Amino acid sequence: MAHNKYQYLVKNIGLFTLSSFATKILSSLLLPLYTSFLVQEQFGAIDIVHTTVTLLIPILTLSIHDGVLRFAMDQCEDKKKVFSLGMEVTVAGCVLLTLLLPVYGQISVFTAYRYEFLALYIVSAFNSIFANFARTIDRIKLIAVSSIVSSATTMGLNVFLIAGPPRLGVEGYLFSMIAGSLVGCVLYFFVGRMYRYFSLRGFDRALLKRMILYSIPLIPNYLFWWINSSLDRYCLTAITGLAATGLYSLASKIPTLLNTLTSIFQQAWSISAIKEYQSEEGAAFFSSIHRIFTYVMLLSSSFLVAICQYLSMFFFQGENYEAWSLIPLLVLAFYYSSLNSFLGSIYTATKKTKSLFVTTAAGAGVNVAFNLLLIPFFGPYGAAAATCLSHFVVWLVRSITSRRILAIQVDYKRMIPSQALLILQVGLMTAQTGILWSACIFAAVFLINLSTLRQAKEFLLSRLKKRAQERKQ
Repeated sequence: MAHNKYQYLVKNIGLFTLSSFATKILSSLLLPLYTSFLVQEQFGAIDIVHTTVTLLIPILTLSIHDGVLRFAMDQCEDKKKVFSLGMEVTVAGCVLLTLLLPVYGQISVFTAYRYEFLALYIVSAFNSIFANFARTIDRIKLIAVSSIVSSATTMGLNVFLIAGPPRLGVEGYLFSMIAGSLVGCVLYFFVGRMYRYFSLRGFDRALLKRMILYSIPLIPNYLFWWINSSLDRYCLTAITGLAATGLYSLASKIPTLLNTLTSIFQQAWSISAIKEYQSEEGAAFFSSIHRIFTYVMLLSSSFLVAICQYLSMFFFQGENYEAWSLIPLLVLAFYYSSLNSFLGSIYTATKKTKSLFVTTAAGAGVNVAFNLLLIPFFGPYGAAAATCLSHFVVWLVRSITSRRILAIQVDYKRMIPSQALLILQVGLMTAQTGILWSACIFAAVFLINLSTLRQAKEFLLSRLKKRAQERKQ
């Protein structure tokens, strides 16, 4: 039984890795094209539109996609009712945003792209609920296929609409995102046959109330998480202009590679966390996975900081190359964000979403204060530093409070010196004085965590051997 839960997690991580890396590789290869045909102000406009859509989905849908994931995983709940209620709430959110079109259409950033903004919201909202429900019915392969096909559609249209004869710029980029998400929705609903789970009959008011009571505390959590991750864009736009926002957005593309590792893991882990937290070996299981995940992210972050300048030479063209010096600070922010995501799974698995909200609120307060304090003096560097500090505060608070729910064993003797070295490495690279020292620090971090990496290697090999034996039998 213990082997099965690890095997289930590894299998899901493999499928999500296939889909995520395929999409991120396609996206990364097109970065030189984007930086050749789009200027910093255009990147800024795209980033503001996309960031706002991400903010509005949990607010207007009452974060119902999280309720669908959590309640459809319960054996005692009717999956058809859960999915149908989720769809109805999502439709209501889309109708509300459509009615508000005359209002946000007057905002300068959205005036030229208000219809694209609305369409992107609609397809993204439905994609979220389809993807979450697919996880509850164990259709992980469908998620992988949908992700790859929709990303390929987006990238193909980007090449044609941005670099091809239309030369549509921001409009072409947004239309490509809309088309890709729409293809994903079609695959989920028709190819994945999710229409079988949708029905307008038998409205269950009691179930909807329980789902909303679970989901609503996640809305302020999402809001504060958005403040931690995205408020800096709006502050930069207001204080320094779209060009600085565009530069910041470009710099964020490289740390997104680190975020890809986190999202791959989290998509698989969220399922296993819900299944296993009540088991007898729940704490040991969480501790084992936490240890491996923490050090994989630590080494990945240190390696990315060490090579970020060289990656920028390939990905960033012309004046956009100056964005590279922002990357180390953003990598550090993504590192702490990944740790926060893991600890957050403890709160969601145990349905303690109110505690999750409190921890995120602490980081949001730090983010707002330091954005307003640092951006006027340091521009995008101040925004990156504020983001780092906010994610660090959330990690610190969650590390303490999550132990009251589930006592995870943490190897602080290795974690603390490793994090101190990573922070030093980031400081040296941001000051543009420590490329050689950065490589030395990565080697030191690697050696400190060598035993943990060996444990991870043995764990993966044992899982692969077990699967091979099961196939022979």
